[in-house]
Amino acid sequence: MIFLQLSPSLQSQIAFVLTITSTILGLAVGYLALRGYWQSRKRPMLFIAVGFFLVFWTPILLVAGPYLIPLVGPFVYGMLGEISRITGLLCILYGLRMPYLERTS
Repeated sequence: MIFLQLSPSLQSQIAFVLTITSTILGLAVGYLALRGYWQSRKRPMLFIAVGFFLVFWTPILLVAGPYLIPLVGPFVYGMLGEISRITGLLCILYGLRMPYLERTS
C-alpha cells in the first residue's frame, strides 16, 4: 500500500533540495573542522577536515557534474562520487585513529 504518491517532478525537486541542504550542512561541518585544525595545528584534525570535505562535496559533483562536463556519463560521476566518499571516510577514520596509534608506539 502506498501512502504518499508524488509526481515525478515534485520528487525531483524534493531530492534536489535535500541534496543541496545536506551539502551545505556538510561543508559547514568541514569548515568548522578546518578551523579546528587552524587553531590546534594537530594532524588528526586536518585528516578529519579533509575527510568531511571529500564526503560532503560528493553531492555537488553528482548534481552539477553532468551540467559542467556532459560528455561523461552518469556512471562515471557515480563512481567518482563513491571513490570520493570512501576516501573521505578513510581520512576521517585515520584522523580519529591517529592519536591512539601515536600513544601505542
